[in-house]
Amino acid sequence: MTQRIDVVTTDDAPACPRCGCEALLWARIPHGWTNTAGERVESYSGGVLCPACDAQTPHAAALITWFHVNGQADDEDTEFVQLLVAWATSVLMTELNEQALEDEIEQWRRGAL
Repeated sequence: MTQRIDVVTTDDAPACPRCGCEALLWARIPHGWTNTAGERVESYSGGVLCPACDAQTPHAAALITWFHVNGQADDEDTEFVQLLVAWATSVLMTELNEQALEDEIEQWRRGAL
């Protein structure tokens, strides 16, 4: 089953959450995890392509170069789509730590956070 990568279009470039600089792209990237019941949970997570933070990452560097040469994203451009998929599949999504989530919820309930 193929999952769709959604490139989010906007008039304003997104800010990189790591460095605050202007990012080139914001995408909704499919990912998932297995919960404690052993069931697969599918979801999306947002990812940005930052020319500063991601320049040394192989799949990101190629996509950053594409943007510098071509400008705006074009879903009709086969090269762009291939680079986008390579980048999106290389983005590491941290798997949900359900115990850490439960611990944090409990801390909030006790007013510790």
